[in-house]
Amino acid sequence: MKKVSIDVWIQLLGMLGVLGGLVFVGLEMRQSQTIALGAQQQARTELNSNRLLAELELVGEIGTLAIATNEIAWDELTLEQKIIREQIQRWFWTLLENNFYQHELGLINDELWEQVKGRIDNRWAECHLRNMVPTDPIIGLRRYLDSLPDNCS
Repeated sequence: MKKVSIDVWIQLLGMLGVLGGLVFVGLEMRQSQTIALGAQQQARTELNSNRLLAELELVGEIGTLAIATNEIAWDELTLEQKIIREQIQRWFWTLLENNFYQHELGLINDELWEQVKGRIDNRWAECHLRNMVPTDPIIGLRRYLDSLPDNCS
């Protein structure tokens, strides 16, 4: 049997160390990319939410009933209140789409995800506001919405 020199062992350990380091760097890069994607989506959502809220402010002062549009039956709302309610619905969908994307990235825990699912289901069940659902949501959300019962047809 040939005896392996200490230099060979040192080189082997060095190569294993380099390979281990590369694996950890790769894992860290993947995690950083996921966080960056989540931050990018969050920034887009924030911009869109700010735009939607700015439009809501432009509706004018309609009084306290404008705030409680969820509590009033759709048929009893004034035209201005319906516009406000539609804008609020758009705002909800913007946030829910962001939450869905964050969940797909693994950045939302299961407990929060259950709350988000409940909110998506509630928004989806509002047939009179179905036209406020984003026309081109992210693919995962589109699939999720397609899997929900459609009580509006």
